[in-house]
This record gives sequence, structure tokens and C-alpha cells, in this order.
Amino acid sequence: MYMKISGRQMVIFLTVIAPLMFLLAALVITPSFWVILLALIWLGVGLTMLYIPKAED
Repeated sequence: MYMKISGRQMVIFLTVIAPLMFLLAALVITPSFWVILLALIWLGVGLTMLYIPKAED
């Protein structure tokens, strides 16, 4: 079955859910420090990018 995903839902997935899934995967496997750091930076930058347009209004 085809699921229609809007642009806003895709942005939220790429900026919040994907890095959180990487962090959860890091709990299961032995991660590198850089993998965890990259996921946290990705999450921080993504949340900042979602906040900036709202703050300008």
C-alpha cells in the first residue's frame, strides 16, 4: 500500500527520528565515539533548523 508523506513529515523524520534511531542502534552495538557525536550534532542542527523559521515570525 502506498503511503503519502508530506514534506513536513519527511523533514521531521530526517531531523529527529533518524538520529534518534542511530542513537538507539548505538546502544545495541558497540559504537564509535564519532558515530554518537555525529548523531547528536545531526539532532541538534536539525532541531535548530526546525526552530529558526518559527522564531523569525
